[in-house]
Amino acid sequence: MSAASALPVLVAAKRSRVYPARVHQDPYPAAPTDLDALASAYLLGGLREIRHLTDGRMNRNWYLDSDRGRFALKHLTDRDPAAVRRNLGLLERLAAGGIPVAAPVADSTGDLVHEIEGNAYYLCEWVDGTHPGAELSLAQAGHMGAVIARIHDALADPDSGLPAPQQSPTDVSDPDAALAETGRFLELAAERPSQNEFDRAAVPVLQQRLDLIAANAHLRPGPDAATGPGGWTHGDCQNYNLVWSGGRIGAVIDWDRVRVGSYAEELARTAAYQFCTPDARIDLPKVAAFLAGYRSVRPIDPVDLARASRLRWWKILAHCWQLDFHYDRDDAGCDDLFFRDHRLITWWTANLDAVEAAFRA
Repeated sequence: MSAASALPVLVAAKRSRVYPARVHQDPYPAAPTDLDALASAYLLGGLREIRHLTDGRMNRNWYLDSDRGRFALKHLTDRDPAAVRRNLGLLERLAAGGIPVAAPVADSTGDLVHEIEGNAYYLCEWVDGTHPGAELSLAQAGHMGAVIARIHDALADPDSGLPAPQQSPTDVSDPDAALAETGRFLELAAERPSQNEFDRAAVPVLQQRLDLIAANAHLRPGPDAATGPGGWTHGDCQNYNLVWSGGRIGAVIDWDRVRVGSYAEELARTAAYQFCTPDARIDLPKVAAFLAGYRSVRPIDPVDLARASRLRWWKILAHCWQLDFHYDRDDAGCDDLFFRDHRLITWWTANLDAVEAAFRA
């Protein structure tokens, strides 16, 4: 009997999609198709439980309980395996320096990424905990900022094994391009022959988005916007990639997107999503505490932070990336985030000066 057929697969209860409410329906398989080969490659022995983790959006993730132990398995769908292999190789050194990580597990050949007929996977030790969002306390927000500062310091260490960073100019979308892209998605949603619930809900949101872009295009950052110094960053520091336990970060996970970028921009992106409340506003006192925690470890210019927050605002306003997935890739895994981002950007636009003041404080 195969591992897949013998395994009691646990699947999260399905909920019907209601738009534009924040509902995420799991569109992915309950178990990876290569399960038997993976169990053999990682010497897992018997498998007692596998559970698809719905919090993972860009790649597919599962919890595995096996004879060897408990692990998180990731199927890479939009990352270069070679880059991920390099990134996973950083974690032992980061952990030795006090950065909390989930240790990667090598396969039977010693490889940190296992490839099977065009599919790439990696395994990490499981870390128990939760993924809180804006409900963090002020003290926890400060702790989170300090951890990210330590990550930036560790990745900047010449002995990290990373090449010298080559920072690219900041990319700022042109308003006409933003209007054209949003208009294309509106046409796709409005004119589909078999229009579904998502399409019908997206149409008025996209119409509002076009109005917001047109009315606020004069506030976009300039094409040569500068947000200060940068280097190697985690690339995706947000609540679903931070595992909390006992009131502190127990592990920073998902190092797939380690990349060179502006430090201020990573902080602005992180704060915008980590401290987005259920009613789609940014908890500004917690942003201030988060940035104070960062500055307790390493300096950063408040002017750069304010510029980065303006850039993050424009990027969310100008680019409906979730619709790239929905319409261009036939992937509904991020549908609910489209509506969340629209509620957020509507609030943010009305409170632009207050947000920048919090980042500048």
